[in-house]
Amino acid sequence: MYFQDEKVGYSHFKIQPSGLNFKISSESVLRLTAMKKTNEIQMKEKVVVRPDLTLVSFESLVRMNDQDLRVVGRSLGDRFLVDLTVDGERHNREYPVEGPLYHSSAISLMPSLRGLAEGRTYSFPVFSPEKQGIQKVEQRIIRVKGEPGPGGAVWNVKNNYGRSTVDSWLDKKGLTVMERALEGSLVTMIEDESAARKFREKKGPGKDLALDFGLINVSKPIPNPENVRSLKIKMSGVDSSLVPGDHRQRVSRSSGGSGDNFSVAVRVEDPAALAGRHTERGAESFEKDLASTPTIQSEHADIVAQAKKVVAAGDSDIQKVTKLARWTATNVRHSMKDSFTALSVLRAREGECQAHANVYTALARSQKVPTRVVTGLVFTRDVGFLYHAWAESYVNGWIAVDPTLNQVPADATHIKITAGDSPDAAASVLKMIGKVKIDVEEFK
Repeated sequence: MYFQDEKVGYSHFKIQPSGLNFKISSESVLRLTAMKKTNEIQMKEKVVVRPDLTLVSFESLVRMNDQDLRVVGRSLGDRFLVDLTVDGERHNREYPVEGPLYHSSAISLMPSLRGLAEGRTYSFPVFSPEKQGIQKVEQRIIRVKGEPGPGGAVWNVKNNYGRSTVDSWLDKKGLTVMERALEGSLVTMIEDESAARKFREKKGPGKDLALDFGLINVSKPIPNPENVRSLKIKMSGVDSSLVPGDHRQRVSRSSGGSGDNFSVAVRVEDPAALAGRHTERGAESFEKDLASTPTIQSEHADIVAQAKKVVAAGDSDIQKVTKLARWTATNVRHSMKDSFTALSVLRAREGECQAHANVYTALARSQKVPTRVVTGLVFTRDVGFLYHAWAESYVNGWIAVDPTLNQVPADATHIKITAGDSPDAAASVLKMIGKVKIDVEEFK
């Protein structure tokens, strides 16, 4: 596995008969360095499928920083049952199923099983333990014209998977020899076992995801970014569709301009104006932004108890947000340590910006304040723009909250890329790393 031409891991994939069915076993290692701190993620998975690749059961174990995430699933008629264990807590979930269901490991095998022919298309639902959900996969088969493709490939398969697009190349036997994802930023290719073992034995850090790939230098520095209330920039190198407009951020493209050259204007919210309103939340649904999830455990007793220690019974929503953001910034030590969940962060009292955003979001939701995690860019003094995570809370209107920097509202150098804590949301950021350029036009 390569990210931006830097080798970051490997995966070993094996298929064996298991009675009348087949067992697909895989083990993966992913090692990423960010801000000079290296985190290693190890995953082992066993999937049982029928001869037509429909899913019988699976078990996956992910280990990161001495924490384990275990997911077990099994088909039961028209239902698919999943048990997730993390932080010593077990979560059960049931998914309704109509027709055949497949596991994400079947995606690369399906074209060969169903038939490789120019122009054929296949569509089927898969369960992904990584994405914790069922998504539809659509495949289109294309014969490689002229000379063979990468690794002697004679077939190209276009896979559309949720919000992700993956290009696969298959050899004449139907074996996948190379894949490209995240618009070419992530590449996987067949290598021999010795090459994988050399990576496993390497202990030194690789290139830094934040400083070598993610850092965006600008010619016009911003002396005191925490005081910036409005910002205008030019962005290039990525499609404008990757940068959303919202209540504080306006994205515009000049007439006749290309999609990879556009302007972004950010203006900070007025918390006093929001606090002064006393309107109902209206028709907008906040169910998702109040939900307790396996990652954001806002209903867990420890999360609820901690929030109650910080806020007072008569506090307004903006007072709750301000107090919880301050508590998180003060009591969660900043370190480049990844965590699976908000509860892990609360117990460890340390983590990077994503950890701060997750635990703040859980605390705010426990107080019935709709809140969501946001990922984007922020200007860091004397460094440049870096990728960063913060949050947005609804207090008679959405307001950006940075529980790492203790900012309510967050300053205008916070440029939003995506909202939500799903892997699909993270994919939007990974598509941009190493590609985007920024010119600062104006700030106040």
